[in-house]
Amino acid sequence: MPRRESNKFKVRNDFWILTNGAKTEKNYFEALKAKRSLYSVHVKFVNADPLGLVEQAIPLLKTANQVWVVFDVDYTHDEGRLVPALNLAEQNGVKVAYSNKAFEVWLIFHYKQFHDRLSIDMYADVLTTCLRNLRYQGEYDKTDKTLFKSYFIPYYREAVNNAKRSYQTFVKDHNEEYGENSKMPIWDWNPSTTVFKLVEALKLRN
Repeated sequence: MPRRESNKFKVRNDFWILTNGAKTEKNYFEALKAKRSLYSVHVKFVNADPLGLVEQAIPLLKTANQVWVVFDVDYTHDEGRLVPALNLAEQNGVKVAYSNKAFEVWLIFHYKQFHDRLSIDMYADVLTTCLRNLRYQGEYDKTDKTLFKSYFIPYYREAVNNAKRSYQTFVKDHNEEYGENSKMPIWDWNPSTTVFKLVEALKLRN
């Protein structure tokens, strides 16, 4: 009698995060991995625009549990590169964690609710002020891996809650005006981020 295969279907445990942020995003998620996800997490820098990120993410879906792309809205909508990326991701099951205008919005949410429509070059000053409230003596430096580990990751749950409330307000206001089935203009939702969805999906253990 042939032996029965107890593991006929292999569980897909890989969780991929592709980002075009060589310093900030990659350093942050590498630090977050120390919290131990339910999955085997891989963080990869890809030197590409949002559409290029999605195109590189699609092949990973064959063997991964989830594949996420992380990028800034920045000026990608004005340049016609955002909507094609969002459409391609939706069509293929690639998940998107955007920040408008930049990833630093997500970082600010670690410390407070944030509603100001600032230019990108002002985010560092806001973060420096937040850090000094924690008695950090230096300035915000996106290349400092220790900074992320010691001053951001311990507050990731607060970031999830703050970012989620902000995002849900945008969604609620949009649905009331345009209906639930209309496309959400995330390029107008400044500041906002959906990185909280990625963090929740990681199912961190501690």
